[in-house]
Amino acid sequence: MRTARPRALPEWPVHLLIWALLLIKDVVAMHEAPAAMPPGTAGVTYWLVSLGYLLIRAAAFYLPVWLVARPLLASTLGWQPFVRAAAGLLLALLLITGLRYGLEFHVFKPLLGFDNYEQNTAFTAQWFIENSVRFHFDDVLYGLLYAVIRHNLLAERRRRETQQAHTTAELTFLRSQLNPHFLFNTINDIYALVYQKSDAAPGALLKLSELLRYMLHEAHHDQVLLSRELDYLNGLMELQRIGTKDNLYLEYQLCGPLNGQLIAPMLLVSFVENAFKHGVLTDATQPVTLQLDLSATTLDFRLRNTKHKQQKDQVGGIGLANVRRRLALLYPARHTLTIADTPTDFQVTLHLDL
Repeated sequence: MRTARPRALPEWPVHLLIWALLLIKDVVAMHEAPAAMPPGTAGVTYWLVSLGYLLIRAAAFYLPVWLVARPLLASTLGWQPFVRAAAGLLLALLLITGLRYGLEFHVFKPLLGFDNYEQNTAFTAQWFIENSVRFHFDDVLYGLLYAVIRHNLLAERRRRETQQAHTTAELTFLRSQLNPHFLFNTINDIYALVYQKSDAAPGALLKLSELLRYMLHEAHHDQVLLSRELDYLNGLMELQRIGTKDNLYLEYQLCGPLNGQLIAPMLLVSFVENAFKHGVLTDATQPVTLQLDLSATTLDFRLRNTKHKQQKDQVGGIGLANVRRRLALLYPARHTLTIADTPTDFQVTLHLDL
């Protein structure tokens, strides 16, 4: 069951909603204190004047994001980003002041009859510039704060996406190692049956095709039904039983209901393959024991096998190292794996929070 990666929501609807609410707030405030408006002013004038001042506030918010924050947050080292940011701040303040002057003296006053400085006897160019900077200084700070927070959030998102891509690539590589490991062991057994002209060879090939079909069509998913994974294990045990000419001594016990639990595919197979490769399989007094205890949310897996007295290969090898890494990636803090390796036997205990 492949999980789709959630798509990031666009930012512009949030910005549009915030500025729309601010516009409504300004219009309501102007209706409640219409001293600057001439008598009989139409309602549309309130909206146009409020929209104009909102454009000035938006410029004071977004211009520092582009002209000040971007040079500072760039990865360039040295003093150049600070020079660009200082020049950008100066340019932003000039543009904000120029926009305010253009709207108030060339739109509001001649076209809408709105004069914001009619009774201000101290009005001068210096006063206007200082008043504009002081009045919109909060908007500039909010814009810079927004830019820093957005930069950090995007950097964290990129870090997580990079980590997720690395994890996905590593899991894909680990999963690709399962096929050759399984095929080498099984094909050797079937080759022996064919070489001996055993009647069990066709059945073994058919069972192998069923297992390969599962690996091709389901094992590449992130999760599969636990019942399908156990069917795969049963097929693997049947194939091993054919290879040993029905001389496999394996005690398999499954306790608990199968009611739709999910598990990462091919997670338990390495333990079983390890037992088949290194364990004593044909001694009735020392059978391989496999026990699975299930609940709605947990799985307890216990496997024990007696080891050959003369062990040619190191027990575990790539298979167990593979499954250790997959458990760490797929079930962090949700599993407990204990491996007891003695000169005479090998035991695996796995607890998994599904």
